[in-house]
Amino acid sequence: MGPLAPMAAALLTLGPAPAPPKTTICLATTLVESAPGKVSDVAEAVRAVFTEYLEGPSIDVVPLQSKLPSQVDREAREAGCPFVVHTTLKHVSKGGGGGLGGKLLGGAVHGGSWAAGSAISEAVGGTAGQVVGGAATGAANNVGYAAYYGSTKARDELTLGTRLKAADGTVLVDRNDKRKAASDGEDLLTPIVQKAADQIVQKVGER
Repeated sequence: MGPLAPMAAALLTLGPAPAPPKTTICLATTLVESAPGKVSDVAEAVRAVFTEYLEGPSIDVVPLQSKLPSQVDREAREAGCPFVVHTTLKHVSKGGGGGLGGKLLGGAVHGGSWAAGSAISEAVGGTAGQVVGGAATGAANNVGYAAYYGSTKARDELTLGTRLKAADGTVLVDRNDKRKAASDGEDLLTPIVQKAADQIVQKVGER
């Protein structure tokens, strides 16, 4: 038996090294400023797509239930989340002619965690091509997503605000993404969430 044999035997006995612990990201309920259809469907759609893109070998996603900013922060601390993702959404219907009109919600917070003063402003996004196979597989099976997805009309405009905060209050990501529908039924949400999720994962990895 060679000199390395005892070491090899010891390594076999120990087995593979344990996987490093996952990072937990808390996902606050979306503040919906305006949207066609039910606000709850829209908020659930955003949560479903973000969860689909963020969860993986190194990240766990914990959905938060609180509505008020102070309660969101407390719930995140109690859940032991080192990071919290806050989102806002504004979907303005431009199609007309029988399309579902945008339901303006004023400055009220409907299932969100940002103060009204930080709500995203309306803007015209660049024309986008149809997203073939649009939604991520898991999100596409979500009831809220299915209801919201079918409400999009040509020329609708969607703006999604995404903010990633560390436990110490540091803002690591703060972005507004806009997209305009080129046709009825276009998936505006998924490509926007994918870009935001890519940056979130990058920033979390840097910490």
